[in-house]
Amino acid sequence: MSRYRRSRLFFLGSLLFGVVLGALVSVGLQKALTATTPGGLRAAAEPRAVAQRSDLDADERRTIELFRSASASVVYITTQVQRMDYWTRNVFEVPQGTGSGFLWDDRGHVVTNYHVVQNASSAKVTLGEQEYEASLVGAAVEHDLAVLRIRAPQAQLRPLRIGTSADLQVGQKVFAIGNPFGLDHSRPTPPSTPATPAARSWTARGA
Repeated sequence: MSRYRRSRLFFLGSLLFGVVLGALVSVGLQKALTATTPGGLRAAAEPRAVAQRSDLDADERRTIELFRSASASVVYITTQVQRMDYWTRNVFEVPQGTGSGFLWDDRGHVVTNYHVVQNASSAKVTLGEQEYEASLVGAAVEHDLAVLRIRAPQAQLRPLRIGTSADLQVGQKVFAIGNPFGLDHSRPTPPSTPATPAARSWTARGA
């Protein structure tokens, strides 16, 4: 018998063995899924009792209340940048990036990171379910901060409560609420190290 013929017979035998094994496994699974009780009745899965949720502890309640009160002041920012078509020389805008920010006052000022709007030709701010055109008011590049302004109804402008950082202590909880990757109002696990206070200077570009 030639080597080629032996290889072919081995391949056919392996293929036949695989088919038979697959059929046996399929039959076994089917029997298991249609198993019956000794009395001839089909076995049914027993329902599981749902455990009652325990009460929220004080720390959880404070976190939930903090999120509820602050989330209305958190905004989602998208930026665009101008590009020119190589062939037609037409100028158009394309998406550049996204980020989060918060309402500073009831005049529509929004604080965000400078890198979110850096080199952008325009920006839009989503507040609740509405999107608004935003203008750049000022920036502190050395501190990675920028201020935008939107024209939104007064009823939707709910400034975030502002505290102090001078009396923070190591070990206090710091919560970050934002819209990373477009996820609406997410809250990551808070780090236990506070941010350090910094003196900030602003360069105004218009009101």
